[in-house]
Amino acid sequence: MPELPEVETIRLGLQDKIIGLRIFDIEVRVAKIFQGDPKEVIGAKIKNISRRAKILIFDLDNGKSLVIHLKLTGQLVYHKLLRSRTAEYPFGQVSSLLRSSPQQAARYSRSLNKKGASATFGHPIPFAGTILPAKTTHVIFTFSDGSKLFYNDVRKFGWIKIVQSSKLKVQSFLKDLGPEPPVTDSSENNLTIEQFNNMASKGNIPIKVLLMDQKKIAGVGNIYANEALFLAGINPQRKANTLLGREIEKLYRSLLLVLKEGIKYGGSSENAYVNALGDFGKMQEHFRVYNRKGESCPNRCGGIIKRNLNMANGYTEKIVMSVGGSLIVPNGGIDTDFLSKLNSFVREQLSGSARQLFLVAGGGAT
Repeated sequence: MPELPEVETIRLGLQDKIIGLRIFDIEVRVAKIFQGDPKEVIGAKIKNISRRAKILIFDLDNGKSLVIHLKLTGQLVYHKLLRSRTAEYPFGQVSSLLRSSPQQAARYSRSLNKKGASATFGHPIPFAGTILPAKTTHVIFTFSDGSKLFYNDVRKFGWIKIVQSSKLKVQSFLKDLGPEPPVTDSSENNLTIEQFNNMASKGNIPIKVLLMDQKKIAGVGNIYANEALFLAGINPQRKANTLLGREIEKLYRSLLLVLKEGIKYGGSSENAYVNALGDFGKMQEHFRVYNRKGESCPNRCGGIIKRNLNMANGYTEKIVMSVGGSLIVPNGGIDTDFLSKLNSFVREQLSGSARQLFLVAGGGAT
């Protein structure tokens, strides 16, 4: 799932491209993904793009907002200008057409789509290919300058909602979020070291579970929790309330550091993630332990990174895949109390088809 750095990278990539443009058309190909009537926002101008945790918010000039959650495999890919088989999009009179008849503008846009308009990219986009729209493209935004924004999602877990801007803060998907680490100039409801110390001291759960609980700390997922814990030298399975003050402070600083690195390198192209132009991020080239099973410890201690539930010698990566993954338990048995709490946490975070059974195997076998 794209985490804070990935979603922030997309926000930064889009704000210079579509702010100030009007929405010419919205083509919804999979109804469950788009919640609301597209007619409510066709003709509206995009005033601002903000982010809260892993959620993007497009503020419009008509009092509405488009809220987008990419979930596990969602992508937002922008393309500046598309051409049909016959001619370039003639968007010279789009603004007047939008003002006079948004519905007519939408019909016009779709008629051009039927003539074969498509966006071609210089490299394959994961699960989509080099030409959009693809089979995984479920929503297409067309803007007043002819540019387009494609929402792709191979798993179809993500969503786009139309919300009254004045009511955004009372929506459960926003109001239930905890504070987020202060790693951008636009960060709101920042997590302070005092807050982090307080929640850790009261947390009778593994520290990694606390880091990934969106109601406690917003925006952090599996990738950056692993990286921060390794950098701080803290066992991911250790109970949060056993951490000493200096350990909490080091973990807080490590978390901010790895999140800033994620933004600096344009996010991690793990699985489906690409930035707003369909390009891959480079954070995966700078991972210390995540997805590096079998490699030597970057601290040159002689240890080998392992994927299991325990942190041997402080250099073993502990990964808990939230969906479709396995919990690999070393010989010595299963910590049933930990698994019970973990499964309860996952059930709270996921819904519907996203819920999947965890596969638990001993001795490192999956």
